[in-house]
Amino acid sequence: MYNLTKKIGLTTFLILLVVTISFAQKPHFKEKKTARNVEKHIKYLASDELEGRETGSRGERMSAEYIAEQFSKIGLETKGDEGYYQYMTLPNLRMAQGNTSLMIDKKVYTLFTDFYPISASSNNGRYSGKIINLGYGIEDEGLNQNDYKDVTVAGKAVIIDLDLPGGTHPHSKFVVWAGVEQRVNYAKSKGAKAVIFHTQNKDLIPSGTLTKTTKHLGMPVLFVKKDLSDLSETNGNLLIDVMLLSTTAHNVVGYIDHGKRKTVVIGAHHDHLGKGEHSGSRAEKPGGIHNGADDNASGVAALIELAKAVKKKPKHFSNNNYLFIAFTGEEEGLLGSKYFVKSNLFIREQVSYMINMDMVGHLDSTAKTLIINGVGTSPSWKEAISSISYPKRKIAKIKTTESGIGASDHTSFYLNGIPAVHFFTGQHQYYHKPTDDVEIVNFGGEAFVISYICKMMYTLDKMDEVVFSKTKDESQGRMKFKVTLGIMPDYVYDGEGLRVDGVKEGKPGYKAGLLKGDIIISLDGQSIQNMKDYMKTLMSLKEGLKTTATIRRGSETKVLNVQF
Repeated sequence: MYNLTKKIGLTTFLILLVVTISFAQKPHFKEKKTARNVEKHIKYLASDELEGRETGSRGERMSAEYIAEQFSKIGLETKGDEGYYQYMTLPNLRMAQGNTSLMIDKKVYTLFTDFYPISASSNNGRYSGKIINLGYGIEDEGLNQNDYKDVTVAGKAVIIDLDLPGGTHPHSKFVVWAGVEQRVNYAKSKGAKAVIFHTQNKDLIPSGTLTKTTKHLGMPVLFVKKDLSDLSETNGNLLIDVMLLSTTAHNVVGYIDHGKRKTVVIGAHHDHLGKGEHSGSRAEKPGGIHNGADDNASGVAALIELAKAVKKKPKHFSNNNYLFIAFTGEEEGLLGSKYFVKSNLFIREQVSYMINMDMVGHLDSTAKTLIINGVGTSPSWKEAISSISYPKRKIAKIKTTESGIGASDHTSFYLNGIPAVHFFTGQHQYYHKPTDDVEIVNFGGEAFVISYICKMMYTLDKMDEVVFSKTKDESQGRMKFKVTLGIMPDYVYDGEGLRVDGVKEGKPGYKAGLLKGDIIISLDGQSIQNMKDYMKTLMSLKEGLKTTATIRRGSETKVLNVQF
């Protein structure tokens, strides 16, 4: 009786143990809870109430307040200038004042009617004295053009024709001198005190609207609507007075201190495009609120949930401190992350690595592919990826790229010598449109992504050191294209060729007849095996070119005529 009872008790215990283990192996409840939390975060951050979270706007401030509130609930330490906030001042108005003036050869020019400062100009400055005409303002012995020959520029103002010798066109041998910046900087290097541009080429007339920036070329730069080519050397004076008004934007910074030497940075940007009035919007009609549910309310939701996970299980992440940052200004050129890495909150030697989450809410339920950009920035990334076991039914494939340079905030850290990766679930047709709304987010898929990143962080926490590596392809984020097809590539596709995920109306690809789902296999006679081939070929093409693109559409192969 005693032995039988003992056996029954042991059997019952083993059954309970097996049942407990089986539930532990299926973390459905935990991921469902994460998915519900993600949905709650995104529904608020991507609501019309926040008006698209444009940098420095009321909606961006409300977004920052929400994130700070979540950080507080989790119990993160404050690490900002004031509480969780790191403040960043940004210009929101830049306009020439009425006292801005110009006189050349005793002729008084009228502001806006005859002349105006352009964006490259300093906000304040005055000059009185000699003004000399430099023609095109080019000094290039290799091109047999020297407008500085036998001319003393130092201490004087200069007049420059914005056109190029022989006219401005894509095939001009002087194309590197086109535009304002190169010629202003060169004149400045020669000691010039101000630059006055003019041109008879109507296509080159610069805008009188000053870009909202605190950056400029450090000297007065004006454009005169009159032809100044007849002037050689004369006298004159000028005064520049540009009104600059600023607004405040917010990085949100929380910290978990485990008393360790190294700190891990986890980041996601919380700003978006507002109502799309400025550059970046792909909306067919202006004025709609760009809620940015995937870009990047999804990344912020992941940031909050990861902070919870680290705070809840400190023993799993005990070998590093953790800094969680919601960046502002990413859509305007990585402004928030650039500001952070220049601030006293960033000490490079103390940072182990950086994980950036930008657009992690659109995991394709069929392809189930998660993209990790920047794995070449440290050998530890590939080592961690290879050691992570994750159910194929959730994330079937991990696709990686090497370069540390890309169009998101991890770039700011990579350029400062920090191993940095970008988690991404792929581009889609809603990108930078008002249709990037809550309805397009795969909440369960994002919960899987968060779970995977958590495993990555746990794996890396057990490593001695995450060593920085420079990546081979430094040009990825800096490619300059003279032409565009106007398509959106499918970044998840990894077959032969480049698959089209969207086509912009009116662009060369649209006019050629390209459709969503087409696979480009050659362009201008060059084989396109992948994204890299496509970019390399596109860089070699020039405006005005008539050529062909070969595509696969379903089971058919078609040749399309393309006019750039």
